[in-house]
Amino acid sequence: MNTPPPVRAGRRARPSLTRDYAEAILIAFVVALALRTFVVQAFKIPSGSMKPTLLIGDYVVVEKVTYIFGPPARRDVVVFKYPHQDNELTPGKWLREFYELVVFRHTVPRRDYVKRIIGLPGDAVQGKDGGVYINGRAALEPYTGGASSGDFGPFKVPPGSYFVMGDNRPESRDSRAWGFVPRRLVKGRVILIYWSWIPDLCLKHRSAVTRLYPVKLAGTTADGGRASPGSEYICDAGGERLRDGEDVRLTRWYEFWRHIRADRLLRAVE
Repeated sequence: MNTPPPVRAGRRARPSLTRDYAEAILIAFVVALALRTFVVQAFKIPSGSMKPTLLIGDYVVVEKVTYIFGPPARRDVVVFKYPHQDNELTPGKWLREFYELVVFRHTVPRRDYVKRIIGLPGDAVQGKDGGVYINGRAALEPYTGGASSGDFGPFKVPPGSYFVMGDNRPESRDSRAWGFVPRRLVKGRVILIYWSWIPDLCLKHRSAVTRLYPVKLAGTTADGGRASPGSEYICDAGGERLRDGEDVRLTRWYEFWRHIRADRLLRAVE
């Protein structure tokens, strides 16, 4: 009697390591995109318009959850899309800009600003005698450090929009110059400085500092190459003057720790 040959069990499929990695990367990308879109986002401060609250070289955390459940509040420091640019990002525009950024390395001309909300919808905002008046009452603004706001307005804030200003009033272009910020352009609220780094660039010319030296002014001294309160730094690139040594300092590469503003790390933004 002939017995049939035993049936060989089929091979067990081995899990693909490449597939596992691809799935993990895809999931991480989707989670990171969701967090960036709806929860938190990191930004770097590029200008001095928010001094003394935010300095050039501060890295901040912007949270977006609060504004999902309620509107922005007065005095909130917010990041928003600059109103006078093309802010409508369709899938076609996104793909085209991504291609230009990767292939041609063009910088996408879309800007985010950071300012403080001063006027809410329906408010009348006016600058008078160096101060700010909201609905006829003087606003208490300790965050400006006593800087004059100049004379402007009065401006009536339309529904669904906000009047924003930089804390460094003399050197800030804001709603006084280009108008109101619609609610839909507000991305989130700045809550924390998680890192602060003194940049090694001349801000105006964006070129590396090759020689930087303190200038002695009347009644002041420069101690050890670091600016005293009344000193100036002069950058060789075009002779740009940067007050108080806060924005630029020259150090060697192995002295990177001199660039860190340790007193600003993990500081809450109010």
